[in-house]
Amino acid sequence: MSYVTGDISKVSLIVYSQRGSLDLSQSFFAASIYESIFTPGTVCDIVVIDTQDLMGTLVFSGDETVTFKYSVEGSDTANFTFALYEIAGVGSMGAQKTKTYTLKCVSEEAMYAKTNYVSKCYNMLCSEMITDIHKNYLNSIKPITVESTQGPQTIVVPNRNPFDAISMIRRRSVSNVSKSSIFIYYESRIKGQQSFNFTTIESLFKNAPIKTFKQSDTMAHNTIENQIDDNNIIAYTVPRQFSSIDKIDHSISRVSKYNTTTGQYESAVISTSDTTYATGGNKSSDTSTAFTNKYLQSKNPKQSFIPVDWSQRPVTNIPESSADFAAYMAILMQNTIKIRVVGDTVLTAGVMINCNIPNKQGLTGTTSNDPLLSGNFLISRIHHRIGQTIEKPRYTCIIECIKGKYNEGV
Repeated sequence: MSYVTGDISKVSLIVYSQRGSLDLSQSFFAASIYESIFTPGTVCDIVVIDTQDLMGTLVFSGDETVTFKYSVEGSDTANFTFALYEIAGVGSMGAQKTKTYTLKCVSEEAMYAKTNYVSKCYNMLCSEMITDIHKNYLNSIKPITVESTQGPQTIVVPNRNPFDAISMIRRRSVSNVSKSSIFIYYESRIKGQQSFNFTTIESLFKNAPIKTFKQSDTMAHNTIENQIDDNNIIAYTVPRQFSSIDKIDHSISRVSKYNTTTGQYESAVISTSDTTYATGGNKSSDTSTAFTNKYLQSKNPKQSFIPVDWSQRPVTNIPESSADFAAYMAILMQNTIKIRVVGDTVLTAGVMINCNIPNKQGLTGTTSNDPLLSGNFLISRIHHRIGQTIEKPRYTCIIECIKGKYNEGV
């Protein structure tokens, strides 16, 4: 049988523990894998049709590891290792002769995070703290890519869940390479292998797109093989195109600093420019002069109060970076899009893609791309959906994307 775009091949599904292993590769039916730059792990639901009662040959107790591998023609093999935390939806089919169930899986680090709490006083770089928690409290053997941070800090973690401890530290982290310093800790894949990342969203926008998609009303069929092109956007929605409220809330702020040793108080209104951050596109501004003159000339904007770093407290650089942090957050909240495309294993959370969506108009002939819906996007969330064998395409990706600059391409 010839390969059809959207098919998967070489599926491997094995459950193993100290009591033995169970190969469910031939019983695999469907799966959903969820990745996100906003959550520290991957979640997976795998549906199995068991015609030989294989489930009964291995006593499940919650310590099982699930390895799941699949590939598509011309792309990397996706390799996942999960902890099995629940078996759900157990039922029967075909006059009680076939059993179906769903293996609910999660990254093993999420299971370790339930028991290995962090009680520790750190005096080092925030990036070094993250590495320590990743290796010693989450017991992770997966590689981690860490973006360097400024200056050692003293942070006391008072008996916190490792994920909560990481969240606390990342909010105090100031980047050496990215002006905005909006850090995230998440799991993705590099050449098919699971890995973790502690990086800024701005750094991700500096990467080149790994794939270009286009939206076509004719489903972009390949006339030679009568297949759907794997770079076609099957469907899309735009949850948000811009928000003036968010832009106002984050574009200007008053930062006040107080030195507890000298009693010195300083206050300054800080204005930021969206042309100074990496957004994956050009350096044009989303904020017009008219908008600035109308809404961003307040003499008494909202205030942030931050204690000054002094001799008994390591320099954190937090006061200097707080305004850029808020401003870049406003940029990220301006434009999002959700697309559905033919599945590809190279697509993962945290990578850049390019989307070309044409203007919608009633005239025939050549159409140009919609500049507000087209451009470079960062994959913030992705759902790898492998459906039943009768579905065409069987493997699709539902992707939520962030556009670094609302009017990039205008």
